Amino acid sequence: MVITRNTLYNFIRRHRINKATFVSYCVAISMILYFMFVSIFGDKGLVEYYSIKKQVSEIESKKFELQNKIRLKKEMIQGMDYNSLDLDLVDEQSRKTLGYVGKDEIVIYREKANKKSN
Repeated sequence: MVITRNTLYNFIRRHRINKATFVSYCVAISMILYFMFVSIFGDKGLVEYYSIKKQVSEIESKKFELQNKIRLKKEMIQGMDYNSLDLDLVDEQSRKTLGYVGKDEIVIYREKANKKSN
């Protein structure tokens, strides 16, 4: 449906709409369209809402993973408590972090492969 100047003019004359009413209707329709557009695509619109909602879910999953790591570390620390000392855990951690080796053990070093081929 194409609205031409004559069609609009005839509609206004037929319904006896004065200029002030016509202008106020145009302003009202323009404002409604503007607010609809901003509510969907604006800074605080629906598109931004769903993007922030996705970011929040990603951050919550990372938070859950970090809480699990913290829980595991706390359990490990409780295992190293003097009253409930787990000697196997102490031995494992000393070997892993400090590089300690037992008296009867042999250490074999492997060279890391060069990234550049010669």
